[in-house]
Amino acid sequence: MRRLRIVVFAPHPDDELIGAGSILKWKDEGHDVHIIYITDGRAAYSYERARGRLDESKGNINITDEELAEIRMKEIDEVTEFLGIPKENIYKFKIPDQEAKNHIKKGIELSKPIIKDADRIVLPSNNNPHVDHQATYDIAVGAAKELDLKNTEFYGYCIYVAQKVPKEKLVKINIREYRDKIFEALSKYKSQLVISLVRAFYNTIKKKPAEFFGKYSFSDIGKYYNF
Repeated sequence: MRRLRIVVFAPHPDDELIGAGSILKWKDEGHDVHIIYITDGRAAYSYERARGRLDESKGNINITDEELAEIRMKEIDEVTEFLGIPKENIYKFKIPDQEAKNHIKKGIELSKPIIKDADRIVLPSNNNPHVDHQATYDIAVGAAKELDLKNTEFYGYCIYVAQKVPKEKLVKINIREYRDKIFEALSKYKSQLVISLVRAFYNTIKKKPAEFFGKYSFSDIGKYYNF
C-alpha cells in the first residue's frame, strides 16, 4: 500500500474525531496524517450557555472566552499526543470561534503550504448549517483550487448535515476496533464535557461501527450537494 499524505481539516478541536475517527486506522496503515484546526473554540461556552446546554456540575464554566481558547489549544496537544500524531503534523490557525467566515482568505493562505503535497484532503461538507464548518469547507476547497490539486482525492464528512452522496461516491470505513480509543481521545477534551450535546455526540462513538465519507475528485467540486 502506498503511503499517503492525509490532511484533515477540523473546524474546532474535537471535530477531527467526531467527523473522521478513521485517522486512527489510516495512521495504523502507515499513512502520514496531518490535522489542521481552524478555530480556537473560544465561543463554545457562550454559545451553549445561550441554549441552556451547559452543566456546571461537570466542570468550571465561569471562564472567559480567551481562557477557554487557551484550554482548548492545550487539549489539542494532549489528544494528539495520545493519538500518536507528531507535533509537526499539527497546525493551529487560532481563528476566533464562530468567526471563520470572516477569515477565509487567511485560512486559504495558511492552508496552501500544508496541503500542496496532499494525497487526500478530509474536510467537512458543503452546504453546512454551522458557520465554522462551512467556512472550513470554503477554506479547504479554496486552497485546493488555488493550488490546482487535480491529483488529490477529497473525503467529505458530515456532522451537522445529512450525507447526500451517490452510491458510487460513498466510502464506508469500519472503525469498530478503534471506537474505544476514539472515545477515550474525545474524553480528553475535558472542557467540552460540560456541554450536554457534545457529551451525546461523544457517547455515540461507543456504538459506531463505521464512518461514511463522500469520496470526490478535484473535478467534482461544486457538482454535489455535500461537495
